[in-house]
Amino acid sequence: MKISIKTSVALLLASLVSLSCFAAERSEADLERDKSSHPKQVLKFAGVKQGDKVLDFLGGGGYYSQIIKAVVGTEGEVVLHTNQAYLSFVGEALKARTAQGGLSGVTQLVSEAGDLKLGNNRFDLAILVLGYHDFFFKQDGWDFPADTVMPELLAALKPGGKLLIIDHASLSGRGIQDVKTLHRIDEEFVKKDLQSRGFKLVKESDILRNASDSRKTSVFAKESRRKTDRFVQLYVKK
Repeated sequence: MKISIKTSVALLLASLVSLSCFAAERSEADLERDKSSHPKQVLKFAGVKQGDKVLDFLGGGGYYSQIIKAVVGTEGEVVLHTNQAYLSFVGEALKARTAQGGLSGVTQLVSEAGDLKLGNNRFDLAILVLGYHDFFFKQDGWDFPADTVMPELLAALKPGGKLLIIDHASLSGRGIQDVKTLHRIDEEFVKKDLQSRGFKLVKESDILRNASDSRKTSVFAKESRRKTDRFVQLYVKK
């Protein structure tokens, strides 16, 4: 099959855009995190491309938003979402990334369960990194239940839109028993839960697996920090 010069140039430009997010202007902390988060492989798995409209849901300090914006380009859109409770933990990191220009062109949204302000049929992809377990417990200052949040998130995706889930794995059969104490969740529970909420599992990846993780420790323990066994699942809106 012959490829025209015009097509070749377009493919080259697309490649350069997708790689630009790993350029030198990213911080040393981000480059260090890349070693365990493998964002390039994760976004390739999710199929992120130029022109996509992507929601970085509960996206923290914007690590993924900065990378995704470089991939989707000027024709695409990235919305970095958080809520007030989470903002109290990530606020300084978010301010720093914003001040350094890392979130240029990214829309920042602070909103709460029940009124997320995500719109309808808006996004090609939503990513939720290390946050789904947080939808299954409630405490003072935190109330973000899946029963409220997920219908809003489903509505925000276009028909056929995708949802990428990454989370810390608990021991098999634990369900949601460890969501508050260890900040882990049973991946089989997640599959069944999301498929009951209007999503279809498309594929899974071992990109972030770590067989040496016991899955019995808090993800914030020194021996577990950025070393947990994490599952990666991609869903599509039914």
